[in-house]
Amino acid sequence: MPKKIIAWDLGATKCAAAIVEYRKNNAFQCKKRACVKIQSHTSLDELSTALENLLEIKMTDADSICIGAAGQYDGEYLQLAAGYPYPMGFAALAKQQQWPPFAIVHDYSPVICATFTSYIEETKNIKSLNQAKINPLGRRVALGIGTGVGLKDGLLLTNGDFWLGTNEVGHIGITTPPLTEKIYLERHHDLLRFLRSDGLLKENETLTFEKILAGRGIVRLHSYFDRHAKYRTSEEIGNLVRRGQANETLATFAWYLGLLVGTVQLSFMPDGGLWLTGGVILNHLEIFDHPDFYNGIESSPAYLNLRQQFPLAVLCNTEHAFMGAAYYASKRLM
Repeated sequence: MPKKIIAWDLGATKCAAAIVEYRKNNAFQCKKRACVKIQSHTSLDELSTALENLLEIKMTDADSICIGAAGQYDGEYLQLAAGYPYPMGFAALAKQQQWPPFAIVHDYSPVICATFTSYIEETKNIKSLNQAKINPLGRRVALGIGTGVGLKDGLLLTNGDFWLGTNEVGHIGITTPPLTEKIYLERHHDLLRFLRSDGLLKENETLTFEKILAGRGIVRLHSYFDRHAKYRTSEEIGNLVRRGQANETLATFAWYLGLLVGTVQLSFMPDGGLWLTGGVILNHLEIFDHPDFYNGIESSPAYLNLRQQFPLAVLCNTEHAFMGAAYYASKRLM
């Protein structure tokens, strides 16, 4: 009989969940999915009940539960810097309802764990950006651009277990490109001055990769080319980009994403692959057809020939968070 794992993907604004069936041969199958807006409910108990109703299964009927979550879990509450609309007291809820074994992990831990499964062997699930072969025991990095910038690194061990790192790369400052053409360098310095001088960032607000790539980042970038854009939403600017009406913004975004990718490659030397995902990435796959993405990567030229031998790909289907959470549960909770 297959085991049933309930996998949560809990973000800052939405919560998705799925029933994943697991068999001992490391076969995982996503059977049913659901998604709710966090603000549509008034408590964690109500949110959990809504997911149960949509999935048609009680949390108590699962063999284990794995929750990939934005924020930090202190053993009782899940804390998010921007704040959730109500307390996320998972420990008390699990005890009250007598949940099966459960874990709350960094939201990009399941993404890394998905790369330990056959999920990445199915061509429909990935968009390969080079032809490099994965080193099965090499270091892997998942990099996501969405509401924020998330990153997790990990290793698959020879005994079938795995190791996951701890880092907050999304919050590092925007690096000065070590070597790039004059046109890119001048734009880079002018853009950073603009973000500070035009009120797009508060005086004491940090200027990080997250501020120009995630959330309203694309609005800040587009405002550099159109001063009225700061009053528009990221969805509106995204639509302009997809319609080919904001080509300078697309090129600039692609370059900065490439600069971040190159920085991450140098930081981790991921011969197990650098795997990109997240809402912004998945909504703008045209980024990877733009030459400035690769120009951004090459702005960090150290060990470039070696780095080009590391897999670089987009996880472009939507089940990797669930499959990875189930993999985590199968190894840690069952």
